[in-house]
Amino acid sequence: MFTGTPRRRSTSLATKKADPLPEKLPHLSDQVAASAMRHRQLEGSALWVLLAMYRAFAVLDRDQVAEVSAMGLTTLQFNILNILERAGEPMTMGALASLLVVQPNNLSSNFSALSDKGYVRRELNQNDHRSLLAVLTPEGQAFLNDKLPGHWERLEELMKLVSREERVSLVNLLKKLATSIQIAEPAGSTKKAAAAKALTPKKTRKRTDVTG
Repeated sequence: MFTGTPRRRSTSLATKKADPLPEKLPHLSDQVAASAMRHRQLEGSALWVLLAMYRAFAVLDRDQVAEVSAMGLTTLQFNILNILERAGEPMTMGALASLLVVQPNNLSSNFSALSDKGYVRRELNQNDHRSLLAVLTPEGQAFLNDKLPGHWERLEELMKLVSREERVSLVNLLKKLATSIQIAEPAGSTKKAAAAKALTPKKTRKRTDVTG
């Protein structure tokens, strides 16, 4: 049963028994309370997290789409360039798709669009001729050098109400949530196995402090 504190208009004793659903649901707590009223087995906090994440992502995504569209790119294309820069070297298309958490066919079309702009190129992997490498071109690096300073400023503006400590805590909670989701995936999933392994306590090892 939901135990949060929904924002509601006061209800008189005469109508309290009926406890009607709110006509409008402006707050997430109201939405969770409405579901809990219909489904008594619902504890509510997991739904609250889900709705809060959806809302936060929708607001952030809308802002990022507007910013990156002004650069002439999609957010996925912008992320492709950023990941290649962070890697500092060419990577296989499969590794790039994995880091972006996208399907290879979706990556291929967006990569081709960047290639047409001259920002990236495909090269044959000399270590495995069955695969191709994604390469950031000098033109792509120049594009990032021009656009990233403003992008970093925009991110700080978006998160100015969240302290650095709160940001770190949020990152750690999201990592924990991602692991929980992976564990809940169907049996046999490689992500499920990796998540379970990540939660296995490691043996305590002696630590030697170096003071010189």
